[in-house]
Amino acid sequence: MADADFSRAYAMSPAPEIDNELFERVSRQLRRWSDRSIGVAKSIIIDGLSLSEAASKHDMSPQQANVIRARFVEKADKVRLESFMEREKPKRPNVELDAFKPEILILDEKGYTVEQIISFLAENNVIATATTIRNFLKGN
Repeated sequence: MADADFSRAYAMSPAPEIDNELFERVSRQLRRWSDRSIGVAKSIIIDGLSLSEAASKHDMSPQQANVIRARFVEKADKVRLESFMEREKPKRPNVELDAFKPEILILDEKGYTVEQIISFLAENNVIATATTIRNFLKGN
């Protein structure tokens, strides 16, 4: 997912809580962030200070503090997603249709139905849905 897509998706969802453990995990990944930036993020996210209070405490404007908070929360959401993906493997197989692109296109050009293309792929140990095949054909 592109960063813009991720940000848009995040903006539309409720803000999940960031606990101390997640905050520390994210902080360790932010090697280029200054202690000041980490400090203001912690003041807002963990300590519950207002933007104005945290900004004043760390000698910056509330706008700067808000940008830091937003970036930290976005990074935390990415860490949360990566953590989930490490724990949980996808239940659907990752269909690699590009390996069969020439065959799929030939079958389509010769008038074979999507169901017949699915049967051909199944004979080659590839599981695909009709939607996947239709989308593949639209993109090629």
